[in-house]
Amino acid sequence: MKKVFFTSLLAAPMLLFFCMLLFSSTNLVHLLDFIFYIGLVLLLIGSVMLILQAGFFNAFITTSKHFFSTISKREQSIRRFEGKNRGKASYKKEYPLLKKILLLGVVYFSFSLIGSIVIVFLRY
Repeated sequence: MKKVFFTSLLAAPMLLFFCMLLFSSTNLVHLLDFIFYIGLVLLLIGSVMLILQAGFFNAFITTSKHFFSTISKREQSIRRFEGKNRGKASYKKEYPLLKKILLLGVVYFSFSLIGSIVIVFLRY
């Protein structure tokens, strides 16, 4: 099911582009702009997911939790009562669709960029 969804997302702009080429060329630039925006948004989402998955903010989260726990008297008494001094928690998040989102973003972005270059140089 996931492969069908991925291939349909990959093939939809290509089919839309070729249909626009066959039937009318007035909105070709708008179509390429739309595909470019889709690719750019997918690349942005994939990049944020990649940064989160790599654990870029883990040190900040750990030190903030430690800082706020040392300030709060209530948190100190709870830790003393439970016998926990400082436990390291893992904040690693895994995104299984990360590679597919980045691939779709690159494909849409590249397709629209190549199409725009062809339109500019061939004056289509």
